[in-house]
Amino acid sequence: MEVKIIEMGDDFVRLLVKGEDHTFLNLLQHYLLEDEDVVVAKYHISHPLVGEPELFVRTNGKNPLDAIKEANEKIAKYCEELISQL
Repeated sequence: MEVKIIEMGDDFVRLLVKGEDHTFLNLLQHYLLEDEDVVVAKYHISHPLVGEPELFVRTNGKNPLDAIKEANEKIAKYCEELISQL
């Protein structure tokens, strides 16, 4: 996965997320929206075969990159818990 910042402000970020599809981005969006400081979390893939996904996150003041990092940490923890049960 390669991540590139397209646009960033104090309370928002737009990222290009190369090498990912709906599988990961839908999960990330879900965990982002569980954060009470995240106002908007959405992604868009312009073309299903060749489009590169863009992720947009807006917060109510929290650093949006911190929100994304925390959501990814929660995903990793959830996966570790699932693996330990197998």
